[in-house]
Amino acid sequence: MLIVGTLPLLLLILGLLTVILDMMVTAFITPVGIAFIVLGLLMGFGFNFTESFVISLVAALLSYIVVARYIGNDVEDAGRGKYTFELKGKRGKVVEIGRDHYIVELEGERWIAVPLSEERLRIGDVVEVVDVDGVKLIVKRIPTAHQ
Repeated sequence: MLIVGTLPLLLLILGLLTVILDMMVTAFITPVGIAFIVLGLLMGFGFNFTESFVISLVAALLSYIVVARYIGNDVEDAGRGKYTFELKGKRGKVVEIGRDHYIVELEGERWIAVPLSEERLRIGDVVEVVDVDGVKLIVKRIPTAHQ
């Protein structure tokens, strides 16, 4: 028998919103949303809170395992691949000068950069990435014909 109450309905809505939010911001909170959804559904169908809570925890654990495997197989670590090794040797242009760093535009994206040496860079200088330190590029100026 379906028991329509405020708490089961709120839990169901909260669970759905949590899963939708996770799709938008990738915060890895889908298992929490699944737990709320299962808890709300079971309580709505008349199960007592204790049974519903235990079953929802099991559902959250199972969804955590499934989601973790999906993420582990299909999502590339942002600290690897394109954002580190593949940037070495690429050339960009200095577009802004900060107090202790530069902003370099490289392949349509802007990156924080620091020069390899104490050399001062100017807006418009062409630079080459020699290394990556976290999310900062280590760059050196490339002489051009007019320099």
